[in-house]
Amino acid sequence: MRLGEAVAHQLALRGVDTVFGIPGVHTIEMYRGLPAAGIATHPARHEQGAGFMADAYARQTGEVGVALLVTGPGLLNALTPLAQAWHDSVPVLFLAADTATADLGRGRGPLHDVRDQVLAASGVTAHAWRLTDAADLPALLDAAWHALRGPRPRPVVISLPIDLLSAEVSDALAAAPPAPLPARVAPEQDVVERAAVTLRAAASPVILAGGGARGATAQVRRLAELLDAPVITTGNGAGVLPGDHALSVGPLLPMAGGHALLRDADVVLAVGTEFSAADMLYSGRTAEVTGILVRVDTDPANLHAPRVADVALCADAALALDALADALPGRSTAGGAGTARAAAAVASSDWTDQSLAHLPWVAAIGRAVPRDAVQVLDSTQLAYTLHQVVTPDEPTARIAPYGLGTLGPALPMGIGAAIAEPDRPVLVIAGDGGVLFTLTELAGAVELGRQFTLLIWDNRGYGEIRDSFDRAGAQRIDTEVTAFDHVLIARGFGADAVGVDTPEELERELSDAMRREAATVIVARGF
Repeated sequence: MRLGEAVAHQLALRGVDTVFGIPGVHTIEMYRGLPAAGIATHPARHEQGAGFMADAYARQTGEVGVALLVTGPGLLNALTPLAQAWHDSVPVLFLAADTATADLGRGRGPLHDVRDQVLAASGVTAHAWRLTDAADLPALLDAAWHALRGPRPRPVVISLPIDLLSAEVSDALAAAPPAPLPARVAPEQDVVERAAVTLRAAASPVILAGGGARGATAQVRRLAELLDAPVITTGNGAGVLPGDHALSVGPLLPMAGGHALLRDADVVLAVGTEFSAADMLYSGRTAEVTGILVRVDTDPANLHAPRVADVALCADAALALDALADALPGRSTAGGAGTARAAAAVASSDWTDQSLAHLPWVAAIGRAVPRDAVQVLDSTQLAYTLHQVVTPDEPTARIAPYGLGTLGPALPMGIGAAIAEPDRPVLVIAGDGGVLFTLTELAGAVELGRQFTLLIWDNRGYGEIRDSFDRAGAQRIDTEVTAFDHVLIARGFGADAVGVDTPEELERELSDAMRREAATVIVARGF
């Protein structure tokens, strides 16, 4: 058996049954082992697409998303999805072939050679390692899984020189059992008691839930109802409390009402959030906390930055919130002042004229799309409005990777989500400019042979960038970049495609598309 085949078997022992990538001459040995290991492959049209697919797969399944990449350009093409996974704490593992050991760093010009691809990946990963001895493969994968399944998952890259991938290894190495995974971090009981005393005395508490609370939805709900505390979320925390819950404010942190709710709280319980400026979008505001701040986070570096916590619990969110709820009085005050405060925060949202103009389109989407669908949002103006107006029923009902803010991830991420959950409807929303970054992945969406809907918001170019130039009083330059006919392009990929000009037309076409067992592209002309 060759080491590349052993890689596949070692992945299978760790529960991997799906990988993404583009095969190449340098990854043949890894691909050779996939069928025998029972691992399915899903090809992308660009390594960036493979990375985004792995990211979405990880978000939707809770498992590690894996991509196999060729040496040099394969890995370099995937740096953007690595950076996105780093921003959003998503467990993805990229296994990249590397230059043969004898040629590493020598500049001799072998195929795909770069000076140091591990160094290139190190700035956007938790760890980037190179295998130097075939015997170390199980230990290196153990280290990777320790990071990927640890308290704060972030991406890992392992670089595998091609001479090692083709080296003969023993069956015992391929079958070496994985090391135990790290245990979830439980809170310290004395800190739980201090936090409970603070929350028990609160008159106007608020819960701020970030992406780190996505695995603690039941606990957030229980605690919110015990405290009669409105729940406001960051973008990545959207859906931690369903939008139809009386205490749900949703991802309205940048809005005037959300800002005031947080500012006026006498106690803020912040769960799994960095207080990132990205969560304030273009409001010009900062998240202002004037009351006592209680923070829950698995990353100790986050507990006192950028705001120092008065009480800090370094623990798994679900374990910490369960412990807090157990330490509070066993009573529910739901339906009291907290409900009114949540409703007032929502009602005080200061929508822009542009967002108000989007509302009929957002309403049409809401009527046409099944509630169990996953919506994958790119960086486009209609998606920004929908993201804040509509709170999903649960976190995996929406993927909105706005931490890094790159253009184009939604289409391949939608494919990753569709592969992760084959029976769940998928809607991708992207702009006419941004979708061109990854439009080649539409070929893969068509090949899925299942429902898959791409809604393109056509505002004739980079609409948000155009508006930013206007706000800055600068002459618009290169903001009108789009395509001649997205409908025609989509049909060329084999998708059903149609253009619409009104919300009513969108509702009709989208309703049909969400129930059609095929890939459909709808171009909504919002200009």
